[in-house]
Amino acid sequence: MRENITIENVSFSYNQNEEKLLNNVNINFKKGEFIGILGPNGCGKSTLLKIILKYIHPCSGIIKIENRALSQYTQLELSKTLSFVPQKSSLSMPLTVEDVIFMGRVPYIKNRWLGFDDEDKNRVNEIIKVLKLEKFRKRSIFSLSGGEFQRVLMARALVQDTEIILLDEPTSALDINYALELMSLTSYFVKNENITVVMILHDLNLASMYCDNLILIKNGEIAYKGAPKEILKPEILEEIYGFNCEIVENKGFSYVIPNKI
Repeated sequence: MRENITIENVSFSYNQNEEKLLNNVNINFKKGEFIGILGPNGCGKSTLLKIILKYIHPCSGIIKIENRALSQYTQLELSKTLSFVPQKSSLSMPLTVEDVIFMGRVPYIKNRWLGFDDEDKNRVNEIIKVLKLEKFRKRSIFSLSGGEFQRVLMARALVQDTEIILLDEPTSALDINYALELMSLTSYFVKNENITVVMILHDLNLASMYCDNLILIKNGEIAYKGAPKEILKPEILEEIYGFNCEIVENKGFSYVIPNKI
C-alpha cells in the first residue's frame, strides 16, 4: 500500500522556551487504512492533526501528502486532498443540514456566480441517502442531537471527496449506539472507497473493534504503533495511561477492562 501521509522528524511548541508538545515524530499513514491515535490528555494528539491541516506549522521536520511536501499545497489543493471532522463545531448560524453538507462541495465550485452544479447536488444527495439523513435535510442544525449532528459533519467530509479524512474525537460526546454507528460508517467508507482515515480516540475498545492500526502517543512522542492486538496489553496501557487493566479476547477482538481504583 502506498503512503498517503509521511511525517518525518516533526517537532512543535508554541514558544521556543516551552516544552515541546511534539518531539521528533516519525510515522506513515498508508492508503486504505483506518488508523486510531490514542494517548492521555495533552499528549499532542490534536496538535498533530492541526499540523497536518496546516492550522499550525511545525518548528522542524517535514510532512508529505501523496509524496508532496505539505508546504507546497495551496489551501484549495489541500481541501481536495483531505477533509476534517471536528470534535465539535463552532457553527453559530441557523443553517440547515443540507446547507452544512453542501459546504463540503465548496472546493469544487466551477463558477462562483452560478454556485453548485448537478455534479455537486448529485454527490450531496448520494451521501445524504447513504447516511440516512433524508428526514433531516431541511432541519436546522440546532435541532439535532449530538449523534445526528456528528453524522452531518461526517457527511460534509464525505462529499468533499478526499482520499484522507481526519477526525478529532468524533465519538467523545456520543452515547454508545451513536458511537458504534459512526465507527461502523467510517469503517465502511475506508473499505469500500479505499480512503485513509486518521481518528483521535479515547475509547480503547472502539479502537480495538474498528481500527486497523493504532498509534499511542505519550509526552509528544510516538510510544507504540501496531495492530490493536499488539498494542492493547496491560503493561503498555499502564505505561501510557497509568492504570491497571485486564484484556479479554472475544470474537477476535481485544477488550480493555480497567481494574477499579
